[in-house]
Amino acid sequence: MNQQEMIQHAWALTEAIEAAAAAGDWTRVAELTQARSPILMSLEADQPADSLQTIRRIQASIEAMMNRAQSAQVLLSTAYRKSMQQA
Repeated sequence: MNQQEMIQHAWALTEAIEAAAAAGDWTRVAELTQARSPILMSLEADQPADSLQTIRRIQASIEAMMNRAQSAQVLLSTAYRKSMQQA
C-alpha cells in the first residue's frame, strides 16, 4: 500500500471512529483506533499538500475524540460515585 492509500485508509478509519463515538460504542472506538495507529505511525514525514491536509483532519479528529472520551469518563465516574453513595 502506498502512502496516499495509507492516508485514505487512515481517514476511513477516522470516520468510522467518529461514527462509533457518536453511537457511544467506545469498545469499537478502541478497536478502530488500534487498527489505525500502526498506519499513522508508518507514514513518511514528507507528504504532498493534499495528504497533509487529510493528516491534519485526522489530528483534529483525534483531539476531538480525546476530549469526548475524557468527558464520557467524567460522566461515568460521577454516575458511579452517585450510585455507590446511594447503595
